[in-house]
Amino acid sequence: MEEKRTLPLYKVVVDYAPSDADTAVVREGIVAFNESILGERDKALSIFLKDELGKVFGGIEAFLGSESIYIDTLWVEASLQKQGYGTQLLAAAENEAKKNGCIFSLVDTWDFQAEAFYKKNGYNEIGKLDDYWHGHSKIFLRKRFQQPCA
Repeated sequence: MEEKRTLPLYKVVVDYAPSDADTAVVREGIVAFNESILGERDKALSIFLKDELGKVFGGIEAFLGSESIYIDTLWVEASLQKQGYGTQLLAAAENEAKKNGCIFSLVDTWDFQAEAFYKKNGYNEIGKLDDYWHGHSKIFLRKRFQQPCA
């Protein structure tokens, strides 16, 4: 008599307060998949704007690959904006990217966020999704550090 195998049961679970461990499994899954296609794993990179007591007033969260850096988040405390701190943070990220052999930087932003800021810092629009969310556009920008080899 043949034994009947039972398959595990899976269920979809909605979780408004997921554990770090659960979200890490999902993130690692997609990162490992991307690595299998691209042949590399991006490295997380953080740069902070801190006062003398170590309190954070701004920063960048980015991902560093062999060709590019992706600026995921750039934020400066509202009271410190328009004083050059964002430009300093961005320059620090770009310098780290160049030290690691990157040839360009990528970022995306909303039409109500920092499009002019990135363009002022040498970024060029490479794509735009109009009316992406709540009537706002998502803008994709890139800055080349050097020309690609011919």
